[in-house]
Amino acid sequence: MAAYRKPKRSDWTKSLILIGVYVAVISVTAFILLITYWYLWLALVAGGVFILVLWHKKSTAYRCPKCGSEFEISLLTDLVSPHGITRTGGGWLYLKCPACSNRSKMDVLVKKKG
Repeated sequence: MAAYRKPKRSDWTKSLILIGVYVAVISVTAFILLITYWYLWLALVAGGVFILVLWHKKSTAYRCPKCGSEFEISLLTDLVSPHGITRTGGGWLYLKCPACSNRSKMDVLVKKKG
């Protein structure tokens, strides 16, 4: 079983940089590809979203605030679940806990490397 920890500022910074690079690439290529090669631009957008969601799925897990169970989710669940940020800077996803069936905002955890 993998070990998890709370996200650090460096984790949030890395996430924001990756999203910023993705948005910049999509914005720049929109001017170049959108009018004549729109299908290539759509493929670039879809591919980028897939890569970002795959990275997020592989690097995060979640903790139920009700029972404390820690769990991971599928790629599809990560893609379609509502995401958010708390006022204190933490992240959450609205999910159903596999242990207690509680549906609520689950706390985001980061998988420890090693």
